[in-house]
Amino acid sequence: MKTICKMAALSVVCISLYLLSGRIGPAGAVSASEGQAHSVVRGDTLWDVTEKYLANPFFWPKIWQYNAQIKNPNLIYPGDQIRIPNPEELARMGAAEHPQPAQAALNQPAAAQTTPNQAVSSIEGPLTAVGGYLVERDLFESSGFILPFGENAGDGAIVSTWEEKVLLTDGNVVHVNLGSQNGVKYGDLFQVMHIGDDVVHPGTRYKMGKQVTVQGILKITSVQENLSTARIIKSYDPIMVGDMVRSYHPQPLIGPDNFTSEDKSIQGVIVQNSLGKSILGVRDTVYLDMGTENSVAPGDRFVIYRSGPPPQVSKKDAALSGIQGKDFPMDIMGELVVLSAMKNTSTAVVVEELYEIKPGDHVKYSPQSLPPIKKYDMD
Repeated sequence: MKTICKMAALSVVCISLYLLSGRIGPAGAVSASEGQAHSVVRGDTLWDVTEKYLANPFFWPKIWQYNAQIKNPNLIYPGDQIRIPNPEELARMGAAEHPQPAQAALNQPAAAQTTPNQAVSSIEGPLTAVGGYLVERDLFESSGFILPFGENAGDGAIVSTWEEKVLLTDGNVVHVNLGSQNGVKYGDLFQVMHIGDDVVHPGTRYKMGKQVTVQGILKITSVQENLSTARIIKSYDPIMVGDMVRSYHPQPLIGPDNFTSEDKSIQGVIVQNSLGKSILGVRDTVYLDMGTENSVAPGDRFVIYRSGPPPQVSKKDAALSGIQGKDFPMDIMGELVVLSAMKNTSTAVVVEELYEIKPGDHVKYSPQSLPPIKKYDMD
């Protein structure tokens, strides 16, 4: 399955490279010169459509902005026609800061586009061969975290807007309940965060806190004593009145130079995916049930493993052979790298998938990247 996924990802990258250079459009789309359009089919989302045509799913607000008939980006229906902006139109809409994939990406999996000062990422094979960063800044910033109960997510909140819509995106103007008395100044940047549902540990069923997703970034445009006006300069997901805000200072991205090789004895569990997915793969971000108090640090590598009987096992033959559940070996599911760590939890990205990875799978610290083979020695 892994091979098929990688071939599919490679195909998406290749098609997207041609698309962004204006040479061809995706199969089934109208050519760029005539104006590209996508006919929605059952199961489509703006995220998926954007990834298909523009290679980077974080361009979805641009697609939404380009299609004024879409009132709610979460509600598109089979038969709807979605127009796709060409590179020139994207640039006019303010997307020029997102570079096109480099030619080198033709030989890499569908890793992320990068900001101008970053090298193209590759998370294919052994991590010692990774170039650039593990994920682009958009994915790094939007991965979110688990907020312990009783702690504040931010410094303030979005309290109002003159926009005549509930879901806000790039370019929309909002008001936040922070002002000069809070030290806010013109040009300050703030992250927008949405407080989600309780996060429940898949093993112990203990409630660990609230899931916090980072929705986007605001820039302060005017300041009063206790209220400021801000413009949304980047949205990863729709922003709403009531979302929390906190001062934003870009953190360093994680690359191979940041990988740790200390002798740590750390084990834990994948709690859940940041997007709530039940089956995980390469480039999915996940939350772990351990953090700085367990000596977890950004750049730590963990093998993902599972023990006990596999889902497909002949209980009859196993019983005849005297095999019990505890006799089955630990099998490696994949590998992940920590992007950020809090006190008792951390956020990581899956960088290698050997089998389907799920919340509840165990992880174990590894000072070195795993070799690209299917079976490993856990000792």
